[in-house]
Amino acid sequence: MDNTLFRKIEDFLSNDENVIFRGGPTECDMIAIAEKELNVNFDKDYIEFLKLFGGSFVGLPIYGFKNSEMLSDQTVVDLTKEFRENYAYDNRCPEIQNSYVISVEGNGDPIMINSDGEVLIYNHDDDTLEQIAPSFERLIEDNLS
Repeated sequence: MDNTLFRKIEDFLSNDENVIFRGGPTECDMIAIAEKELNVNFDKDYIEFLKLFGGSFVGLPIYGFKNSEMLSDQTVVDLTKEFRENYAYDNRCPEIQNSYVISVEGNGDPIMINSDGEVLIYNHDDDTLEQIAPSFERLIEDNLS
């Protein structure tokens, strides 16, 4: 994550009105355990985000660990396992089996990062998978305007 974006996130989450959106920093061992449990490698910018901000709201909810009080207690591991299990049942969205879920749209559509670092959304109503950002960094840039 470049320094300009880091400062923008820091400024947003440090604002008195937004401090409620900030999660707690995540330790490296917790991240490593989660990667192993999900059989994925987290994107380097997502890891940096977790280490600095935890699960935070930055224009959209970004789940991790030690989420802000504005997010549920579900971790990236919980969300990913839940969606993988639900979608494996009827063979929907095979991509999710090798990705990890970092957010959920208001209508319940999972937002995930795949092994190429692309951020995708699975639209369950019409069974389509769409790239919403080429990277985690770009996702944050686009939503933290």
